[in-house]
Amino acid sequence: MNPIFHPAAASSLLIVVRPEPPGQYTAQAVGLPEIQATAADREEAIKQVQATLRQWLAEGRLVVFPVPPPQPWLPGFGQVDPNDPLEQEFLQDLARFRQEDLERTLREYEQEDRECPNTSSTPTT
Repeated sequence: MNPIFHPAAASSLLIVVRPEPPGQYTAQAVGLPEIQATAADREEAIKQVQATLRQWLAEGRLVVFPVPPPQPWLPGFGQVDPNDPLEQEFLQDLARFRQEDLERTLREYEQEDRECPNTSSTPTT
């Protein structure tokens, strides 16, 4: 596989097609004004641009590299505003739930201790 061009790295490219000059079509790769072709019909102009793109990729004049999609939520992820009233309410609820869970667990242990007598599992003779 050619290390410069990996099919998964580039899924599509825009090509602009204009009916000019009169009776012909001009196709151009968007963002690459150097890559354009004029032909008698639309499909032929597009094929010529595609062929030039393939040639430039094969020669290394164009290099494909992956660009990860933007993550607009990432910069603020995990950040907490200590002045946010909803954040304060959440933290208070969380502390209350933890305390209630601790108290419930301690009551359950106390109940188990009352129900289970202090006996050893070792038989005595």
